[in-house]
Amino acid sequence: MSSRFTFYPLFRLSVVLATGIFLSYLLQATDEWVPALLFLFVLSVLLCLLSYHINSYSRRFVFGLSAAGSFMLLGGILYIIACDKVDYQWPSAESVYIGTVTDIPHRKGKTIQATVSVEHLKDTLSHEWKQVNREIMLYWMPDSVQSLKCGDRICFFSRIRKPASDVDFSGFDYGRYLEIQGISGTAIAYAGHWKKLSQAGNPTFTQRALLLREQVVAIYRSWGLSENVLAVVSALTVGDKAELTQDLKATYSAAGASHILALSGLHIGILTMIFSWLLYPLRYVRGGRWIMGVSLVLMLWGFAFLAGLSASVVRAVTMFTIYTLASVVSEERFSGFSALSLAAFLMLLYQPMYLFDISFQLSFVAVFSILLFYPLLSRLLHPRSKIVKYIWNILSLSMAAQLGTLPFVLYYFGAFPAYFLLANLVVAPLSICILSITLLALLLSVYTPWIGNFVAQGVDIAVRILNGAMEQIQHWSGAQITSVYISGWQAVLLSVLLLALWQYWINRRARGLIVFLLCLNVLLVSFVVNSIKDTEDYLYLTRAGIYTKHDRQINELFAVSHIYKVKHICVALLDDGKWKNQQTHHPLSVDYVYICRGFKGSLNDIVSLFHIGRVILDGSLSESYREKLKRECEAVGLDYMDISEKGSYAILL
Repeated sequence: MSSRFTFYPLFRLSVVLATGIFLSYLLQATDEWVPALLFLFVLSVLLCLLSYHINSYSRRFVFGLSAAGSFMLLGGILYIIACDKVDYQWPSAESVYIGTVTDIPHRKGKTIQATVSVEHLKDTLSHEWKQVNREIMLYWMPDSVQSLKCGDRICFFSRIRKPASDVDFSGFDYGRYLEIQGISGTAIAYAGHWKKLSQAGNPTFTQRALLLREQVVAIYRSWGLSENVLAVVSALTVGDKAELTQDLKATYSAAGASHILALSGLHIGILTMIFSWLLYPLRYVRGGRWIMGVSLVLMLWGFAFLAGLSASVVRAVTMFTIYTLASVVSEERFSGFSALSLAAFLMLLYQPMYLFDISFQLSFVAVFSILLFYPLLSRLLHPRSKIVKYIWNILSLSMAAQLGTLPFVLYYFGAFPAYFLLANLVVAPLSICILSITLLALLLSVYTPWIGNFVAQGVDIAVRILNGAMEQIQHWSGAQITSVYISGWQAVLLSVLLLALWQYWINRRARGLIVFLLCLNVLLVSFVVNSIKDTEDYLYLTRAGIYTKHDRQINELFAVSHIYKVKHICVALLDDGKWKNQQTHHPLSVDYVYICRGFKGSLNDIVSLFHIGRVILDGSLSESYREKLKRECEAVGLDYMDISEKGSYAILL
């Protein structure tokens, strides 16, 4: 018997659509491919229509193959169109731009960061305004006179670059991540180089949602919550993660509860349960099933608007909307596989880039895994006690989700929380409690603020208990197993292994067991080969710092003198003004001089102090200063490297 979920047509269509998107990405398809792909798509659709009425069972495969080919080609075409909407050849020099701030600005170090939709740029030669319509990530220095908020229009003078990627160093392709989010470039506007325009445009529907979310967070602040409590409440209820510190994220990650800080399917599921309880009396009214279903959908989308219409919330609400409405229409219980497949299919049609979004992958795989494994795990025990049954159901749900997401977690993050089951025993009831009390306190705060503030004390207590429990679990011995990275094909093998395990579990046939054992052996052999394979050590100059890297282990180096000696390599890190006007009779021989933001003076100040092999110019330097240093290097005949585009410089040790 074939895997049951493959019988769902929507599932198969979603898979072939995703395959077409992935192949188009893998082959680096460009807009030059579109005419050929469109021609093949039309032929495939015609073949599909002609073969639809074939009665011979032996020839029905023609319709299946042509339909699959049509959607695969459609996926490839949609991916190319999505890439074309993001890609843009920005001017190599600084230019004047006009745009609109499209999200809530947040402080990032000494700058403020927000997404800006660039509408026009001024051509430096013709002095004419050109239409752009691309989104960028803009960092600007704060101004004491003017400030920006979501929906404001801005004019700025800067150089926009394509998102830099330091995947070789960190293993995370930040440039690719921004492109997936629809970001075409990044730029920094220094003080005096940007101005808020007086004519502000009408905020879009999404911007109104973001502004409403800010008002909700402002109400949270009025409750007098502590920083960590405010951060967790904002993230858990409306998806605002701006207040989350790195320490708080690390605590929840080590405990295996980081999913609670990312507003997604878990929270929407809890809200659906809460709203269903509130609306349940409608079932006893004539037509109550319809009224309850529509009301539930409206309430979920109202919450999505309250949460700023973030992509993860929209995904989850879309799936629950499909499931709820289909359950109302259908006499039988609507399949979770069909709801999940239709949600994935529609979202990939709307935005093919979602396929490469880590949160998209994890959320859908988690739900898919729950649908597969939860029924099997929950039936392993049949406790009579309601309390024990409740605990076992939570554990089964957590284990099912972790099983499916395990290959993705190990591939992307290389870490696994050892006590995730215990953490979720605490997280599940407390998250229901926090969401319920917070919504009640918000509702009361609108009409009776003093009662709302009183109820908010319950939110404070519940979040403090949650934070305390996560901190306690984090400090347990072996709380997080780290540096367990696997490759892409190992992740695929592990996924096939889990599917084979499920197949054997439900059918008890030898085929599933054979596939499981085969994948297990190949996986074990690959781990053994990787463990005995020699890995090279590297010295990295990046992010205005010096790092060593062994395999995926990264260590930052520190030296008071700013002179680093690692094996046979000597590096001078220059990020302050202490080198200016210094003299020496015995210049130090260094292989590399790494100049970063904070360095003051010129190259003439350091050529008398060092015998330099190569100068490395960091991307943190301003454009004009970097160009000045390049000219000075050329004047004295020094070799140099500008890493502003690549983001890092690697040296084999």
